[in-house]
Amino acid sequence: MNRPLYYLWLFILFCLLQTFVFERMQLGPFLYPCIYILFIILFPFGYKIVYLLLWSFAIGLCIDLLNVGILGLHTSACLFLGLTRQSILKLVATKEDLGQLTIPGWRTLGLQRYLTFLVIALLVHHGVLFGLETFRLSYFPLTLLRIICSTLLNGLLITLTQAAFFNRKPYSGN
Repeated sequence: MNRPLYYLWLFILFCLLQTFVFERMQLGPFLYPCIYILFIILFPFGYKIVYLLLWSFAIGLCIDLLNVGILGLHTSACLFLGLTRQSILKLVATKEDLGQLTIPGWRTLGLQRYLTFLVIALLVHHGVLFGLETFRLSYFPLTLLRIICSTLLNGLLITLTQAAFFNRKPYSGN
């Protein structure tokens, strides 16, 4: 399958999963599962930032339109994550890794650097998402707790999803 169709398929899959599975989960006020962030994280490193921002805008807008809530909330968080993703990768990866890096994962970055990248990316996304949602300094301690708890939950969800579906070695036939 060629790359644009593959990313279109992933886009549709993550939008449907978020809308019909993860939005329906009621895990309490501090846990918000959002698997669609994995689409932005899995976007190849070699593409221009414009393509990443367009895809980030599209997935955020689709999540906003398909779910009841504040229009533009997920779009803003996804755009900010798309804008800062390459800087986070440059912060975590070495220059040799950046030259060879195609898709961020623990096989390409190593487990410790990948988890660092994932946690920072989730903190950025959740900080914008929940910060804009509450938009009050009086709720800062509760918002911070929600950011931390959701980051831990989504870090686990994304790591398990990547381990199960995206980091498998191809079958060699032996």
